[in-house]
Amino acid sequence: MGKLKKKISNIRSAFSVKTHKMPRLAIIFMMLFINIVILLIAALIALIIDDSFNSYIEALALGSVTWLLAPNAILEIDNPQTLFLAVSVLLIGIILFSGTIIALITNALKDYFEKKQSSSGKIYMQDHIVILNYNNKVPELIADLLYVKSRQISVLILADVDRRTVEEKIRNALLSQNVSKDKIKKFNVLIKKGSPLNQGELLDCSIDKSNTILIMNDHTFDSKSEGLTVGDLNVIKILLGLGQLPLRKDVNIVSEVKEFETKEKVLALKKQIQSLKQYHLIPICFDKRLGQIMAQTIIQKYIEDIYLSLFSFEGSEVYPVEDKSFDECLNHATHGIPLGDYEGQLFALSGTYTEAQKFEQSLTIQPDSLNLLELQEKTHLNVLIVGSNNKKSYIEESFKAYETLHNSEFSIENIAHESLKEYIHKIDQSIPLTIILLSDETKSDDRLDGEVINSLIYLKKVIHDKNVHIIVELLDPKNDRLIKDLDIDNTIISNKIISLLLSKLALFPRTETFYDDLLSIASNKEQKDKKAVHIQTANELYKTDFPRQFNSIKSFVNTHYTSSNQKSIPIGTIKNDKVKLFGGDLTKKTISLEASDEIILYKL
Repeated sequence: MGKLKKKISNIRSAFSVKTHKMPRLAIIFMMLFINIVILLIAALIALIIDDSFNSYIEALALGSVTWLLAPNAILEIDNPQTLFLAVSVLLIGIILFSGTIIALITNALKDYFEKKQSSSGKIYMQDHIVILNYNNKVPELIADLLYVKSRQISVLILADVDRRTVEEKIRNALLSQNVSKDKIKKFNVLIKKGSPLNQGELLDCSIDKSNTILIMNDHTFDSKSEGLTVGDLNVIKILLGLGQLPLRKDVNIVSEVKEFETKEKVLALKKQIQSLKQYHLIPICFDKRLGQIMAQTIIQKYIEDIYLSLFSFEGSEVYPVEDKSFDECLNHATHGIPLGDYEGQLFALSGTYTEAQKFEQSLTIQPDSLNLLELQEKTHLNVLIVGSNNKKSYIEESFKAYETLHNSEFSIENIAHESLKEYIHKIDQSIPLTIILLSDETKSDDRLDGEVINSLIYLKKVIHDKNVHIIVELLDPKNDRLIKDLDIDNTIISNKIISLLLSKLALFPRTETFYDDLLSIASNKEQKDKKAVHIQTANELYKTDFPRQFNSIKSFVNTHYTSSNQKSIPIGTIKNDKVKLFGGDLTKKTISLEASDEIILYKL
């Protein structure tokens, strides 16, 4: 008796486990078993009460089974007892089996639609971009991808976020772009709620089929632990997790880190961990990059606009040129301007990657004569930094480097936003002063840029002298529209700049070395800051009669390059405060330089 009880207990335990592991399948099998038992019992009863059945098999086949599967057969039954039995079998079968199947199918469809609505479950994609984690840079990053002409872009975001909120932010960013609604409709952006640290969630994103992975810093602000911020630690954990997945060998992985020390740690991990060595991994300390851009913008006001144009896929950008030398590109490229070799790779300014590869061997450009004056890079600035964030130290670092390289002098003071009212009455407004208002990135989304806007309103109220220049840093791009009418010298939208740079590095990772040199203020062996952008007014750069005509942009570019002893090359102009980088077929566009035009030069 004890053995029987144990046997029954084991069967019940096994059934319970199977029910929890595969509940739908277990219920179907259980209902099927009950129906079979009912059919067997019904066949036995039919054989007893109905003399028309000669055997049990006949009662089963022509009786109970037929009644269940072909309900119309009960209409031919004359025996009242058999008719009652047949109706009972039919009703029980409909309730127990057919009803259960319908309920399970309905429930399965409900689960399917709920999964699709929440983007849970496996999403089958390939050659797509996977964004891990979410911060307020992501919408602008995605919006810039609308301008990619070389291929169709699909994006999948995996983050622990509210899907509807993120969708609305991305939708607003997309609609703000100057593209058709049809293009926006064809642009695929999927949002999946989940953790990038979960291997199953990563595989559900088809991450093994993606060609680009962006790891965003979740901007969790707190004190460092073990030398890392929480956000940077999360990035490193995600990288370690990716090393355990069967990713494509040609995948590009770009990670955003807050601290420059974290970038060095990530590069060390890549060298030490075998699974990460095979991938193209780019860690970017964007706060350092932003600090460098902000410092350069304070020195030369149009620098930010130039970088925005360079980083964006709209207009002309920097692309690698395959298997060509600098001179070949200079003399025979119809759509590209060579910008130098970096670690053996030539880069050029062009409208698209395809256009950068267009060469015409029969093309001949005879440089004209042009008398160049000396570049004016020495400067003296009084700078007041209001507020503090992670970029401030990099701004000051860039100023010191510029002072050393160009024999310049910067007088820098730093105060908090709340001290601005006390300080502002002490300044002499007759002395040129540049005020930069830094935004606090630790604020919640609804408070973002609040201190900057408040300080800006106060400054515009008390300062009316043209010697005082105000530069504003904003984190949220939508706030730029709100302060447009306050007559600001420059607005640096940090998240937009970084979003554009991130999208560029994601799709063209080889440009990393170019942008690394471009953004850094650093000397070479000759103690010169080459590989940098410089802006100078035409009448201070050229000793010539204006307007000066050139029969093509290509002719102007080659003429300047030759006349500068190959030290700089023009990449665009600024007319009426509008930055225009050269692009398109450079051999077919004429150019006329006015004395007041600003010439954008790239120092070689």
